[in-house]
Amino acid sequence: MLGKLLKYEFKATARTFLPIYGLILVLAIINKLFWNQSIDNFEIPRMISMSVYIMLIVAAFVITLVVTIQRFNKNLLGDEGYLSFTLPVKAHYHIDSKMIVTLIWSALSIIVSAVSVFIMVVNPEVLTQFSRMCADLAEVYRQYGLSAHLIAIEIIILIILGFLSNIVEIYAAIVVGNLAGRHKLLAGIGAYLGFGIVEQIVTSLLFSGFNRQIEEYFQSFHYSNNLFPAEPAEVALLVMILYTAVFGVAFYFFTNWMLTRKLNLE
Repeated sequence: MLGKLLKYEFKATARTFLPIYGLILVLAIINKLFWNQSIDNFEIPRMISMSVYIMLIVAAFVITLVVTIQRFNKNLLGDEGYLSFTLPVKAHYHIDSKMIVTLIWSALSIIVSAVSVFIMVVNPEVLTQFSRMCADLAEVYRQYGLSAHLIAIEIIILIILGFLSNIVEIYAAIVVGNLAGRHKLLAGIGAYLGFGIVEQIVTSLLFSGFNRQIEEYFQSFHYSNNLFPAEPAEVALLVMILYTAVFGVAFYFFTNWMLTRKLNLE
């Protein structure tokens, strides 16, 4: 059933994102052609094309946030909610499908943006610099060995978990705001800000409580062969992953519980 929900979500959102991605890539090619011309008459078209390109890049990420909120609110808490919750599907499958689709579109937005920038700036000099950067990175991997791969994996996991945690935090704020009578939007914004304050308080308490131990741990390491020791980076990333996961899981189960027990479709 999750597969069917994912398919439905992709169909509902693809019509928004695919045209934007196509325009971004087309404008990247146009900008490349314009900026390769030395004719003065191209100055205005260059500026217009670049301005539109930048606005589309910003729009791709803003629309991702808007669609995240709009799809969850409309499909589960609006008029469509009556249909959605009559399906033989548990509430967490709806959350899962929307989280996964939002994550994929966000990743595609980053990839398309990076590809478009590469299209505009690519030339023999850039390719040479890129090759040097890859060689330097390969040398770092050679020096650190397995630790470099572990750190890279931890960074990827942290980014994904952080993004998913932010998504379910938004969902949790939406379901809280939905309980308000007339001012659901303001209540949702207030709930989101409240969640953020709670996170900041918890973070401050943890750091103040373990600040001395953290300092002593990092001071116990020393540079070797002009390389920063990998172990503290591995441990720090692991702690951040666990910390992010705890909040993400808490928001996830809270959202699922609210949709299951406190659903208000009036």
